[in-house]
Amino acid sequence: MNKEIRQAFDELEALRDEYFKTDEFNGNIYRRTHSDKWSIGEVVYHCYLLLKLTRQASLVYLPLSRMVMKIGRFKTAEYNGEMENIYAGPTMKAPKILEPDMDKLYSKGELRLMLEEETEKLKRLAEKLSDDEAYTIRYPDPVPDYPNVVQSVKLLLIHEKHHYNVLMERERAHKK
Repeated sequence: MNKEIRQAFDELEALRDEYFKTDEFNGNIYRRTHSDKWSIGEVVYHCYLLLKLTRQASLVYLPLSRMVMKIGRFKTAEYNGEMENIYAGPTMKAPKILEPDMDKLYSKGELRLMLEEETEKLKRLAEKLSDDEAYTIRYPDPVPDYPNVVQSVKLLLIHEKHHYNVLMERERAHKK
């Protein structure tokens, strides 16, 4: 697996370990501190949905892109894995497909397991890629400026970190 992708997955696991041990993540995860803001459980489920959508799209997109690369002999001129925090600015509305419309209230353990299972599936897809493929194949997503595979995995980390930080700030402010 590409070194930067492996590092991003390792950081994602460490991030989850850190947050899932907090008091906030071990209380009522479906309590909303503000009626118009998602609860911890809803945010974790939203992160799961983004991970799942990325994995499902990659299941089809990566093999096709690899084939096109081989046929056309495409290769990136440089290995660029830098990914800006696109969530640092004004709040973005989640697409409808990523909104946590939950039919079931999952336990914290179930949510963590769902995240981990999807992460493992995405890892298996990413480990098949050469460095050339990981940096050359770009997802057709204009919001993060058509990221390559390395940048997309980093974006998943940035996304979860952003949400967990916002949640913690909101939860701690609510306690005061």
